[in-house]
Amino acid sequence: MFKTPFLPISILVIFLFYPISNFAQEFEYGLKYEGIGDNREFFSPYHEAETILGSRLAADVGFLIDSKHKFRTGFSYFYEYGSEFLELKPQLIMYYSFVENGLSYKMGAFPRKGNLTFPSVLLSSKYEYFNPTVDGILVSYNTDKTEYGIVVDWTSKQDSIRREQFWTGFWGKLNLNNFIVEEYMYMFHNANRGVRLPNDHIEDNLGSCIMAGYNFSSLVPIDILTQKTGVLTSAYRNRGNGSDFDIKTSSYSEIKADYKGYGIEAILKFGNKHHFVFGNAFYRNAENYIHTKLYCTPFNTKRIKGQLSWSFHIANGDLDNQQQFRLIYLIGDI
Repeated sequence: MFKTPFLPISILVIFLFYPISNFAQEFEYGLKYEGIGDNREFFSPYHEAETILGSRLAADVGFLIDSKHKFRTGFSYFYEYGSEFLELKPQLIMYYSFVENGLSYKMGAFPRKGNLTFPSVLLSSKYEYFNPTVDGILVSYNTDKTEYGIVVDWTSKQDSIRREQFWTGFWGKLNLNNFIVEEYMYMFHNANRGVRLPNDHIEDNLGSCIMAGYNFSSLVPIDILTQKTGVLTSAYRNRGNGSDFDIKTSSYSEIKADYKGYGIEAILKFGNKHHFVFGNAFYRNAENYIHTKLYCTPFNTKRIKGQLSWSFHIANGDLDNQQQFRLIYLIGDI
């Protein structure tokens, strides 16, 4: 009778939290609206041309059991303009969280944004648009100068049609007297279907980005000025062809400057093409790539943030541009 999951989910939430609210120490809720405009009309063999326009609504409720433990559940739905309602399925949010003395643990389906900060070379913004949640486990540890974390994200469950797929990532950051060291690594495992097809073999994909740099913001009168340089590495193997890992390396640099919400970001990559599963396609298809983004943030408050950016992509000497706008309206904590 009902074509959407919203009514069953709403009924479940009411029955779940009505008795719990009688003894839970603190009830929590969150509501987030996000408007997305991303014009990628590239005339380029290095990246697909497309325009992504839509609105995301994410909502969750839960309770804080004590100062360390909490539980949240809800949904995240992206409506892409021009599509049918529910053409893209809502994503479930349902997770348990534990935080104590810098240690953080999450298990379940939780928002990707705000929990993972991998560079776009490894996790692109487009992947985040359509895959807003991590389905798995995240463990991280933070101090004043360091941050370490590991995440396991199950991206597909095996059946007669789908492959079993999971993505495991690790990151580490060190800030010491303005010196910066960052490392990001991942492994993606693409296993077989429940019913194996001819020439369908297990694939392994690994990637890493290691950088060192300096934070100059204490030396100049602007809010952010950082420069980082390092090495990109990718490794790919198809177990069916009997070959070893195909390993590629290239140089990689990031520069960022920001003053009161107006800024510039630049990424420079020179060397081999890479096989990053969820990363920006320019890194897979171009040997030499420069990305420069100019942006302004006209709205930047606790509840509302809006950013307009204009990006220039130079891939093997060919120039393309991209315009993006994102507006976020936040109520509560999500």
